[in-house]
Amino acid sequence: MPASVVYTCRVTNWAMLWFDIFLLVLWTGLLWATGSGVVEFLLTALMIIALVKVTVQASQRVSAGPGGLAVNLGAFGFPRITIAPADIARADIVDLPVTAWSGQGGVFWKRRRGWFLTPTRGPALRLTLTSGRMVTVSMPEPRVALWAMDITP
Repeated sequence: MPASVVYTCRVTNWAMLWFDIFLLVLWTGLLWATGSGVVEFLLTALMIIALVKVTVQASQRVSAGPGGLAVNLGAFGFPRITIAPADIARADIVDLPVTAWSGQGGVFWKRRRGWFLTPTRGPALRLTLTSGRMVTVSMPEPRVALWAMDITP
């Protein structure tokens, strides 16, 4: 039985990661310094949002092979998104432009473009699924990922 080819990579938005960590430290200092209940509540909510961004949106690990595409989000690899090759109707290699969303990166959804799993701008793989939904995933070498999944763009 021949060995199968698997492409793996990790994509990290270091600027977003360090900025969010800076905000966490700043908000923690403000939380300790303030005495107002409303301000403490708002700072705590902002800290929770920043923690979620740091742990889920700043980094992702992508694996592509004969079993399809798997994206493990965040520092702990959770949540995990898997797409089987049978669910892929079309695959395109795109270059994510510099926009307000791409500078921030992370996981988000747009009505016309579907899900974006894009911590960074640059090369990405845009998959159109058989259900009609679209998923865009950042990776340094999308052509190699398609080759590992045995899909032609």
